[in-house]
Formats: sequence, structure tokens, C-alpha cells
Amino acid sequence: MKTIFITGAASGIGKETATYVSRQGRPGMVTMRNWKKKRKEPPSDS
Repeated sequence: MKTIFITGAASGIGKETATYVSRQGRPGMVTMRNWKKKRKEPPSDS
């Protein structure tokens, strides 16, 4: 089985594609520029 490489996985089409691939049980790797956006951390108090 081939591994799927998805860019822009923090939001939008990339995020939806990564979710779909994961639910299908297929191997994949993702990249994103803004890791904090994906992790959904609460805003800092500064």
C-alpha cells in the first residue's frame, strides 16, 4: 500500500483529506506551517 503525503493539514481541504485518509486506515504523513492551529491550544494570557 502506498503512503499518502498531505500538505496543509492544519485546516481546510488538507485537514479534511487527512481525516478521510486516517478513517480509511491508510498510511499517511502530513505537514503544516502552523502547528499551534492544529493543536487548538488556548490563547496565551500575554
